[in-house]
Amino acid sequence: MPPLTWSTLGTEWDVPVLAVILFGGAVLAYAAAAVRLPGWPRRRVVAFLAGIALAVFAVGGAVNAYSAVLFSMHMAQHLLLIMVVPALLLLGRPLELIRGRVFARPLAALAHPAVGFACYTAVVVGTHLTPFQQSALTEPVVHGVEEALYLGSGLLLLLPLVGVRPGKPPLSHLARLVVLFGAMVVDAVVGVVLMMTPAEPFPAYAAVVRDWGPGPVEDLHWGGAAMWVGGDALMGALAVFVISRWMSAMDHGDDLGTWLESARRSALDLGEGTAVDDDEEALRSYNAMLARLAGRERGPDAGR
Repeated sequence: MPPLTWSTLGTEWDVPVLAVILFGGAVLAYAAAAVRLPGWPRRRVVAFLAGIALAVFAVGGAVNAYSAVLFSMHMAQHLLLIMVVPALLLLGRPLELIRGRVFARPLAALAHPAVGFACYTAVVVGTHLTPFQQSALTEPVVHGVEEALYLGSGLLLLLPLVGVRPGKPPLSHLARLVVLFGAMVVDAVVGVVLMMTPAEPFPAYAAVVRDWGPGPVEDLHWGGAAMWVGGDALMGALAVFVISRWMSAMDHGDDLGTWLESARRSALDLGEGTAVDDDEEALRSYNAMLARLAGRERGPDAGR
């Protein structure tokens, strides 16, 4: 590989055929669905297309090419695929374009924050603190699996935070911040472990012969710092986004967002267009339900 420069960063391209098929198909499907919905916001289209473009660069551009010789470039690819690309794709709200209920139940299960956090943690730890990374460097198929794991786990983590959970009420803003903080801890721990590793743990990087760039151990430490600082910076940016949405909801007198109202409608099996407080019959039913629950908690001996 020639030395990494701004020139080579923009000219080294080798996009896998499978990536072209998958990402191209995603763009066509999104465009076809968006056209059928008049007034679909242009900002969502821009966000989705930006996510696709960045994904293509991450798996087929210089970031991917140099990730085989520099661990720090691997980490740049990792952060793009697990954080930046998923955030842009989900801001495009592609799930809102899916019609029909055939995917509702499996998507609702996958969109649970515990599932996303567990997958994210397993992928970040498993691909950096085990021999998996060595296999990804020597086996192209494993490297492709690694890229898919980053993108998939990032989508699962961020779906309940910045996307829309199919068939489920939105998470409270506080719960979103808790999940983000947990992910920041994962990035920090793995990054610090890599920064404190005294020798190159992946022989494939040590075997690369080059007369430019940092040495293998220094490069490893740079990559660990990128995960810790860069990963937490991206998580922090998402936290700022969540806090701003929270403050906006508080300004409108709804500091729990739409979660509470959705939960009340779900308890009474009401449609999306029905507000409990605006429907006298629904409000009476809701109050009666609360009274029954309170009676059960007091028990038959409560009045003695």
